[in-house]
Amino acid sequence: MTYTTAGLRCGELCGLQVGDIDLMSRTLRVRHSVNRGRTDRGRVRIADTKTRSSIRSVPIPDGLIPVIGDHLRQHCDWTDPDAMVFPPRRVKIMSQTTLEGQFRKAREKAGRPDLTFKSLRASHATLLMLRGGTLREVMDELGHSSEKVAIKHYQRIVDQHRSQVVNQLVDEFIHSQYESTIDDKKLVNRMRRKPKCNNTDTR
Repeated sequence: MTYTTAGLRCGELCGLQVGDIDLMSRTLRVRHSVNRGRTDRGRVRIADTKTRSSIRSVPIPDGLIPVIGDHLRQHCDWTDPDAMVFPPRRVKIMSQTTLEGQFRKAREKAGRPDLTFKSLRASHATLLMLRGGTLREVMDELGHSSEKVAIKHYQRIVDQHRSQVVNQLVDEFIHSQYESTIDDKKLVNRMRRKPKCNNTDTR
């Protein structure tokens, strides 16, 4: 749920710490990611984000505030700002491989084995645009500095929405033309009316 509504990358989700979440201001700060070093063979560690533009703050939806609050109290040391938001059982930091394995089980259970982390980010971007979000807002949410990347990889065409937009445009055009025609007819009718005779006797 957090992944879909916030549009975080897998490594960014694993790297979340308690201090990154501010329930009072309803914001989530993305400051870290996780990796295994340059050789990708070492221990999982807190690392820098993918790019500088990946460092960002994203709003937490009101509906997730109680869910995240319960998670922090039940599964984290919520008094320690450096504690991991998603702590694994045996090690300190969750790896991307572990999270991907859990996600694989969840998507199979949901009957959607085709889902990927990237498709969730794409869904987040598309839904944000459908609800009126701007391209700049989508880029900030995903941590992108390139408009081309945001459009090419993380936005999808929704046929139903496109049909609704086209129908709305046509309806508004027809309605405006109809009103214009009605106004023209009223004007012509007023001009055709004969002036009323003045029966006042001037004698």
